[in-house]
Amino acid sequence: MNKAIMTLRTLFPLFLAAFLVAIGIRLASADTININPSKDNTLYDYVPADGDRSNALGDHFFTGETAMGEFRRGVLAFDITGNVPAGSTITGVTLSMHVSRVPNNTGRTVELHRLLAAWGEGTSQASGEEGIGAPATPNDATWRHRFFDTIFWTTQGGDFSATVSASQSVGGVGQYTWSSAQMVADVQSWLDNAASNFGWLVLGDETAIATAKRFDTRESASPPMLTIEFIPGPRVLPTPRPRPTARPRP
Repeated sequence: MNKAIMTLRTLFPLFLAAFLVAIGIRLASADTININPSKDNTLYDYVPADGDRSNALGDHFFTGETAMGEFRRGVLAFDITGNVPAGSTITGVTLSMHVSRVPNNTGRTVELHRLLAAWGEGTSQASGEEGIGAPATPNDATWRHRFFDTIFWTTQGGDFSATVSASQSVGGVGQYTWSSAQMVADVQSWLDNAASNFGWLVLGDETAIATAKRFDTRESASPPMLTIEFIPGPRVLPTPRPRPTARPRP
């Protein structure tokens, strides 16, 4: 019995060292990448007198409800498969966005919801503070359209999951971040199935007037930034070439 204990005591440091080395190798293989949106836009509440509005190339997108009682929703998407190696395991996701204008500093909840359908970014560009948008151009996302003016959302205001991917209280001007386990799951699914990657809808407080928040877009000097932490998948080895069949000896 004592001999067995002595053996375990002798081997334990070796086991521990091997375990720590394995953990160290795994941590060392982790990687981090920062990417900006591949597209973003604002869905402006549809007012018949104004027509369909959008802001594909503007410096800002909006969320919440304006002082006039009109809704604004942001949409943005990221190229995951073009930046993260296939087969990787996503371990962390953080979205950072800059708020550049608010009607007041009251904190309002801003949520991310996974979009369920493709949408477009045309050539519309709002002027001034960009709050009322610009007339939609072909392929723009609008309150009614996924792609102006031929393909519509199933539900006006965007087709998105009822599940909240992440939420954050947004007050005054400044930088804000969103991060959650659900965001990790979203990005992992987009990596594994690029055809399902439609990005997130940014949903502000629509329960009262003057809750709107203005965020900066990818065209601005302070674009949204998605930080992805991942462990690269196993290296794909080249397929071995078949060897010629040996000829029988006489």
